[in-house]
Amino acid sequence: MAHQAHTIPWQTLTDNLVYLHCSPRNHGITNLYLRKTKDPHQVKQIRYFVRGFARALSAYATIERTKYTPDPTPPELDEILISDAAVKKMAKTVLQYKSDDESVTVPFSLDDILTARERSAKSFVYSTMPGEGDMFSEMRETCEQTKALLMHGEMDTLFRLAAHPRVYFRRMWSEDEWANAHGFGLSKLLDAALQAYICLNVLTLRAELYDDASREMYIARETTAGRNTHEKEEYDYRFTAAYQRMLLNCTGLPYGWQCDAHTFPHRQFFGVRRGQYRFSYDDTQYGRWQKGNLGTQRVKELAHSTYQGVHVPSKVDVVAVLNMLGTKGLPVELALQILDTAEYIPVSRLLISSDPLHADNAEELKKYTSYCWKLLVRVDMMCREGVNGPVFDWEAEVSHTLYTLFDMPGRSLFTGQRHIFGTRQRKLLET
Repeated sequence: MAHQAHTIPWQTLTDNLVYLHCSPRNHGITNLYLRKTKDPHQVKQIRYFVRGFARALSAYATIERTKYTPDPTPPELDEILISDAAVKKMAKTVLQYKSDDESVTVPFSLDDILTARERSAKSFVYSTMPGEGDMFSEMRETCEQTKALLMHGEMDTLFRLAAHPRVYFRRMWSEDEWANAHGFGLSKLLDAALQAYICLNVLTLRAELYDDASREMYIARETTAGRNTHEKEEYDYRFTAAYQRMLLNCTGLPYGWQCDAHTFPHRQFFGVRRGQYRFSYDDTQYGRWQKGNLGTQRVKELAHSTYQGVHVPSKVDVVAVLNMLGTKGLPVELALQILDTAEYIPVSRLLISSDPLHADNAEELKKYTSYCWKLLVRVDMMCREGVNGPVFDWEAEVSHTLYTLFDMPGRSLFTGQRHIFGTRQRKLLET
């Protein structure tokens, strides 16, 4: 069952999508496309989903906000705002984005994780103050730190920062105003969580694309009706441009500045190493290649050249190797040391890392979609606080995601604006 199915009309959206494998009229790209129909209510149905999603998220965020301090006080400039407990909780995330090292070791001293300045309001004030010029490293660090606070749910800290009149979260929202900030911005956290949440929830309602029994029944029904032209193995959600774009957007390393803390929870779920995939947010040469090739190849073929043919171990693989070493007479402790030395450790939380919709992954998938939802709620709560945060329209954000994933036509369906800061705010209206 899709997440929040009692409040979000997932089935309405999914009923309006059709799976087309290597679609000739879509340049050979496999995807879920908007179903062609003469039904005059189709546009209303899509808008019904969009508005239902926005209402559900807003209502949930309003309730969630009551769990935190109602009237946060702005922090003093040098006040230690981020607690020791929060630093410990975020330690691995912080050290990972600071060092670009996936196998970081947490040091004993908290100062080695975040300095006193980084734990105070001072770094946020001076890194986000209004001004012109190129992106500077302090702002990138503060942006990544803000992502970490959101990912770990340190909302009272963020609410107090938002209450400070000299902290401008909107300065860190998008890369649009910076000439040298490819991949930068808090908006990337929202985009990744929203794409993963919508894409995976839609796909769970298309069982014929991942469940063998449902696939057999679907093919038999389509064959009887004279509509089936595909082989059994071609009915696979991982072939779709929607899934592949979502995967690369959530886990891929952006070209340019490597501001990718927002990819950490997604890489952990899907089992993707840093740099395994590349992703471009703009219309560069790679971005154009990406748009034309997603949905035309298998996922493993989209990996960066250094990862072509490289096996990324899953939990099942590790267990199998341990059992194999056990049959050779090695004790478990020695076998674990061998795996540790060989850096043969599971990258994914999934049992079957190459197939997140596999039945054995159901529990982890449920946890992951719930976490994506929490990220969206946290972003919404943070942006409602204070006067210097980004302002955006959830209907426009959801509409943009549908447009991005399923190549829906823009002008007739999407009339909202995305966040009001930056040059992309009218992108959908110009589609």
